[in-house]
Amino acid sequence: MQIPTVGIVAEYNPLHKGHLYHIGQARAQSCADRVVVVISGHFVQRGEPALADKWRRTEMALAAGANLVLELPVVFAAHNAGVFASAAVKVLGASGIVSHLSFGVESPDWNTDKVLDILLEESQGFKLLLQSFLKKGLSFVEARSLALEKIAPGSAEYLRKSNNMLALSYLLHIRKESLNLRIVPVKRIGAGYHETGAEEISSATGIRKMFCSGDITDALNLLPDASAEILKNELATGRICLNNDMLWPLLRGALLRANAEEISRHAEMGEGIENRLRKEALTCGSFEEWASRCTSKRYPKGRIQRHAVHFLLGLGHWQNRAFQRLGPAYIRVLGADKAGREMLREMREKAVLPVITRCGAAKGNYAEKMMQYDVLACEIWEQLIPGGVYGKEHTRKVIIK
Repeated sequence: MQIPTVGIVAEYNPLHKGHLYHIGQARAQSCADRVVVVISGHFVQRGEPALADKWRRTEMALAAGANLVLELPVVFAAHNAGVFASAAVKVLGASGIVSHLSFGVESPDWNTDKVLDILLEESQGFKLLLQSFLKKGLSFVEARSLALEKIAPGSAEYLRKSNNMLALSYLLHIRKESLNLRIVPVKRIGAGYHETGAEEISSATGIRKMFCSGDITDALNLLPDASAEILKNELATGRICLNNDMLWPLLRGALLRANAEEISRHAEMGEGIENRLRKEALTCGSFEEWASRCTSKRYPKGRIQRHAVHFLLGLGHWQNRAFQRLGPAYIRVLGADKAGREMLREMREKAVLPVITRCGAAKGNYAEKMMQYDVLACEIWEQLIPGGVYGKEHTRKVIIK
């Protein structure tokens, strides 16, 4: 008999009181005895360096009630919502032990069945609508929302909210992969995803902004005690990435060394955006200025930032497509408590992907290539902080609570 186990996909950048609430609700609503969390590594879905490294965020997750923490490789984590969600649910499904998937949403009562049917069927009518909006210079996400709105009124408003859009991506890929995961949506409480004001339950975006502007004490007060203590220690040792100041020299130098054709060979580049990325690098004085100048209706800021990460990682177009087609090569464990160690023993028998606890355990050309990008992402992140430590990722051990 399967032990009820709820999976959560997260970034915990950083883990705040809203995340703590979600973990509790996910466990309670699913009646699950165990919680598995899949987290992004050193770069997150919007193409930004994480505030703290994945090991400290693993500690936060274990302190907040997770039993087992797994990593989503950077080639999927720093990507659009569809790629991010697809790979994350594949990791949870491949574990062989997860029975439920829980995620936060702004609109838990919205009936997504019609929208999912449209996206899975991809009728000629829907494709024509999508192309008509893309020709107007809109981003794919915006064009898709408007095309759906024409067929299923109310869709555009629903998908304007970030958590709803990500939830739809999870549901879509669960259906595509025919995964046996029961869904546990939890209504988001507190500040919205992009809201930056200080509330009792503030958004991760707002808390990061407070850290970056120097409001450290106020930011720490908005976190659970364990998260606050971990970040306080990281601040003291210079291991917090407060801004993109150090990222810009790395990126600018790399862009100027390459020509437009070389830049165009990287993941998801197209429609001449490579020319704009390089041109703006000539005169911009910061990463923020460069990203803003490159942003357009077709290319939102998040996509531009992901282009930057892919270019720094050297993630080529065809390698990226291979990763998307084949999916995760392994399940990498970052941390576990006592229950989590029992889950690992169970996964050794039930998982359909290799379960690994160190970099060197990724075997075979495909797995080794995927791991190389994660190791490189770690090394780049270490260059962005005052207390960077280099060459240690190969020796990192699973965090045991």
